[in-house]
Amino acid sequence: EMKVWQDLRHPNVLPFIGLYLHESKIYMLSPWMKEGDLLPYLRRNPHANRAQMVLQIAYGLLYLHTRGVIHGDLKGANILVSDAGEPRLADFGLSHRDIQESTVVHSLAFQNGGNPRWQSPELLTARNAKEAERTTASDMFAFGRVIIEVYTEEVPFANIPFHPAIMQMVMNGESPVRPTDREVIGRGLDDRMWDIAKDCSQHDPHARLDIRAAISRLLSTSAPSPQPQPRPSEPRRFFTLSSFTSSSSRSRS
Repeated sequence: EMKVWQDLRHPNVLPFIGLYLHESKIYMLSPWMKEGDLLPYLRRNPHANRAQMVLQIAYGLLYLHTRGVIHGDLKGANILVSDAGEPRLADFGLSHRDIQESTVVHSLAFQNGGNPRWQSPELLTARNAKEAERTTASDMFAFGRVIIEVYTEEVPFANIPFHPAIMQMVMNGESPVRPTDREVIGRGLDDRMWDIAKDCSQHDPHARLDIRAAISRLLSTSAPSPQPQPRPSEPRRFFTLSSFTSSSSRSRS
C-alpha cells in the first residue's frame, strides 16, 4: 500500500504524510479528515453539491489511472471528505500499478479482497490470481456504484443483507434497482446521471466507460468545473516515537 500511496499527490487523493514507528510497528500517517467518509458526510449535509463531488471523485480516479495506478477497492467508505467538503480517495490496500506482464505475486488476501456490492463480475468469477487482477475497468465498475451511493446515501443493494446473494446477482448481470422516490431524484439522480452510472458498470468490461469518457459525460450534465492540479512533490518524513516526544518537550519549554 505504501509503495503506491507515497507517490500520489492530487487534491482528490488523501495525502501520505510519512511513517510512524511505535513499538516495532510501522504506521502510515495521513491528515485527519474529521468529516469522515462519504455517506455519513452526505447524510449530515443534504445540500452538498453531489454532482460536483462525483466529478471530483472522477478527477481523483483519472489521476490514478493516468499514473498507471489501479485503486482496487473504490467505494464510499474509502472516500474521505476534507474540511472544505472535497472528496479524497483513500485506502490503497488493494491498489497496484498497472504493469503489463507483471511478475508481482499478490497474497491470497489481495486476490480475495473487496466487496461484491462494488466488485465487477469478472473479479467475482475469477478462477486464478491472473483473472482476479484488478484493472481500470474494474475501477470503473466500482465508480458507477459510487455514483449510486452519492445520490441514494445507501450502499449498492442496500436491501439485500447477504453477500452470496449479491455475488450471484452481479455475476448474472443484475444491477441495483433504480430508485424512483422523489427525494433521491431531487438530489440529482436523473436520467443522465443514472445512465452514466449504468454505463460505467456494464457487465462486459470492454463496454464500460473509461474515466475520461465518464468525466466528459459528467461535465455535460453540470456546470463545468476546472480539473484540480496535482500537488508539487514534497519530501516524505519518517517519524519515531522519540521524535514526537522531543518535539512535545520543546513546545512545553
